[in-house]
Amino acid sequence: MRCKTVLTRIDALRTGELEPVEKSEVEQHLGTCRSCEDSAHDLTALASLTRELSLPPARSCAESVCGAVRASFAVLELDGRRIFVVFSGRGIRTITTGDWTPEEFRARHASRFGTELEQTELPEELRDPIVRVLRGEEAGRCEVDLSELTEFEKAVLETIRRIPKGEVRPYGWVAEQVGRPKAVRAVGNVMARNPVPLILPCHRVVPNAGGLGNYGWGPSMKRTLLQAEGVPVEELDALASKGLRYVGSKTTGIFCFPTCRDARRIRPDNRVLFHDAAEAAEGGFRPCKRCLPASRASRASRAS
Repeated sequence: MRCKTVLTRIDALRTGELEPVEKSEVEQHLGTCRSCEDSAHDLTALASLTRELSLPPARSCAESVCGAVRASFAVLELDGRRIFVVFSGRGIRTITTGDWTPEEFRARHASRFGTELEQTELPEELRDPIVRVLRGEEAGRCEVDLSELTEFEKAVLETIRRIPKGEVRPYGWVAEQVGRPKAVRAVGNVMARNPVPLILPCHRVVPNAGGLGNYGWGPSMKRTLLQAEGVPVEELDALASKGLRYVGSKTTGIFCFPTCRDARRIRPDNRVLFHDAAEAAEGGFRPCKRCLPASRASRASRAS
């Protein structure tokens, strides 16, 4: 079955309307065509958004309307950056940076979201975590308001929030953790649209091939944040240039992501470097139970 034919049947596959034979042919094609598979994931995400838009209104719209009216924003001048923080009674909604005046930011927000914001002071319990992250410290407890996001977006952002300070994980790892191992591109899109950077640390997510990758506030800012947290960015760059993604210990027989706390305790003479999880497994090494470096796909390939 050709791509054009499959793409016209993806929605019918999602809704269960295909006949068994046709369903099998479409599924076989999706299993071998990355482009069509990505399109299927994108359509699923779009369908989820559409369902949320079509939900019946609450018994009373008063609470939602008042919540929008009560939304406020604050302007912080930190480390030479002007940072705009939009927040509600539920926590931080967005964190952005730019050279706008408060009036320009208010107009931009109103144009994009259709809501007017009142400028006010940011509560200390919301300001302190931002300052701590910029200093290379852990944010600690900080409420965020993700009520306007899809369930997939929430799952991705809550997952990256669990990445420890001073460590990084690849996009593929995040996709694995949310139960969508093939949705790597979708994870990347969530990272690019992360409404609450710093607090939800998308700077700790890196390309599958290694290196640091891009960042919404610029690659230099990503490097600065990671270095402040103690991430050995030069080592990551050097490993990426050689296609090396994992570090193993001769003494324990375990392999990890290079920034894993356990990997960084390995003595230089006991370190073994691997290009992928399959190579580590072939050498008799087991995946670390803390940083979980081996994907389901790699485990399945090793078992077959």
